[in-house]
Amino acid sequence: MSSCTKDEKNPFDDLDNFPPEDTTQIENIDPASFVGLHQNIFKPTCANSGCHDGTFEPDFRTIESSYNTLVLHPIVKNNPAETYEYRVKPASLSESILWLRLNEDIDGISGIMPLDAFYDPDSEWNANKAEHLSNITDWIMNGALDMFGNEPGSNNQQPGISGIYAEADGNPCNLNGRINVPLGSQQVTVWFAVNDLESSLSTLEYNKVKMSGKIDFVDTTATEYNLQLLGSPETHADFQNNATEFNHKFSFAANSFASDSTYYMRVFLKDPLQIDTTQIPQDGSQLYIKRNFSWVFVN
Repeated sequence: MSSCTKDEKNPFDDLDNFPPEDTTQIENIDPASFVGLHQNIFKPTCANSGCHDGTFEPDFRTIESSYNTLVLHPIVKNNPAETYEYRVKPASLSESILWLRLNEDIDGISGIMPLDAFYDPDSEWNANKAEHLSNITDWIMNGALDMFGNEPGSNNQQPGISGIYAEADGNPCNLNGRINVPLGSQQVTVWFAVNDLESSLSTLEYNKVKMSGKIDFVDTTATEYNLQLLGSPETHADFQNNATEFNHKFSFAANSFASDSTYYMRVFLKDPLQIDTTQIPQDGSQLYIKRNFSWVFVN
């Protein structure tokens, strides 16, 4: 009786043997996009303890809570003339009280936002105030688009997605800016953290995922899949690395796709309170967002 032995070293025996670093270049975030505003302004400057950290609105802890408590959101504290209706009115600085609060003390006792920057002369906001205000101006005047480039619905926000999680043959996939599927995998399942401020997820009338080898879906051969609403949500990390509920998923046979291409997904959700079906991401979304909704085979 004889047996064969391998001389190769088991890579898992070496605790310092890390996987190769993903050197793929990701497009810089536009500072005048809502993602850029949240990353550079709302989260580091406004979501600090005792301020807009969920203690009171606007809630700047996450991109979703920031957008949903700003755009077309009724205000609580008005100016003395009570001339404002919304915190942010798309395409109108003069009707957005956010802009007023960043530039004036509305009643002489509330202070100019952000208050921490007012009391801290070394605040990053003070050093970059002109640039930050310019970016906020551009965002509002360009329609106050959400993180995916969608226009806000009148008095009702469109469905959104705050995270992606994926498994290949039951094993978690690396999500370094995209879904990395090990070569040779048979079945891939992708979960989405879908959210809608006003509508129950069970009332969404259209739940589909389409997949294409073209980033802008210019071909007509995109494959369509049904998106399943889970009876019990699963908890995974969202785009901001916070634990959140993932409530939709779909599966596909990875071995039916070519191993040398990148595939892009688009999620389609129909809110019964909206006229149009929401597409995530859409044509106008930034490149890095489209890349987050893609997958590729890796060795």
